[in-house]
Amino acid sequence: MTARVTRGSVGDFEAIVLENHLLRAVIVPSLGGRVWTLEDRLRERQWIWHRPDVALRAWPVGATYDDVWAGGWEELFPNDGPCSFEGRQLPDHGEWWTLRWSVAGMSSNPDASVTLTADSSILKARCVKEFHLADDSSTLSVTYRICSAEDRAAHFLFKQHLPIAITPDCRVVLPGGRVEPVDPGFSTLLPSGAEFDWPYAHDAGRQVDMRLIPPPYSKLQEFVYVSDLREAWCGVDDPDCGASIRMDFDSSTFPYVWLFLSYGGWRDLYTAVLEPCSNKPKDLAEAVRAGRSAVLLPGQEFITTVSVTLATSRESLP
Repeated sequence: MTARVTRGSVGDFEAIVLENHLLRAVIVPSLGGRVWTLEDRLRERQWIWHRPDVALRAWPVGATYDDVWAGGWEELFPNDGPCSFEGRQLPDHGEWWTLRWSVAGMSSNPDASVTLTADSSILKARCVKEFHLADDSSTLSVTYRICSAEDRAAHFLFKQHLPIAITPDCRVVLPGGRVEPVDPGFSTLLPSGAEFDWPYAHDAGRQVDMRLIPPPYSKLQEFVYVSDLREAWCGVDDPDCGASIRMDFDSSTFPYVWLFLSYGGWRDLYTAVLEPCSNKPKDLAEAVRAGRSAVLLPGQEFITTVSVTLATSRESLP
């Protein structure tokens, strides 16, 4: 099958399908332009996690994200937690996930591509996502363009939010890095709150290998920042089915990776969320004070590309 783009549906929502003989991606423009399905056709592995107890539906700006999060690969802009910042009241997990995106273009000659556009209104910007799948490739790439329509400089956060459908056989993989908890009070896997070098944490006389994924009945949870990565990628291996998902990104726009890991601990959910991010920490005011926040000047454009590759399993652990 050559690469192609077609229209389809997910429940009652119109969808755009990009596919070739290696990969199939299903995008829902009206629901934040999220990628709902990412299927490795060779290894018969669908990677994106869907929440079992929340129906897929549209929500207004200001909805409480954790209560209505249904899954799918989304992006956060211009913030994470709700806050008042630089004269704006910013909604929970930003605005993008609630936006209805328009299909500005589709092409299947010779590669499959689709362009989505939307205008954000809380931090005024013209936003574009350009998806691309080559004919004989197992890599889906997304180029993002955010052009500020503000009349003054605006600090912001831009973050990937890719929840993985995991099993206890899976492994979280990173190219090293320095790890620190987002909130030690949230941690149950690493209760000491100490920083460490990936993948081994030492806690109360025990060693914790962060690559390993406990079973859901363990009721564990963790949320960490990873900085000083040797290379700009993160991913998950599934040795049981010989499959791997790897997200590559630009370290100049995403210098950090956040990992939200719920192994049955947070709301009884079981997923690992890969979150390359522009900022650290998640609080915008603190990130600005630390000099670790993205910023747009009036008329300036933020551009970055993220690529997700589906391939054979990369790592095998005892």
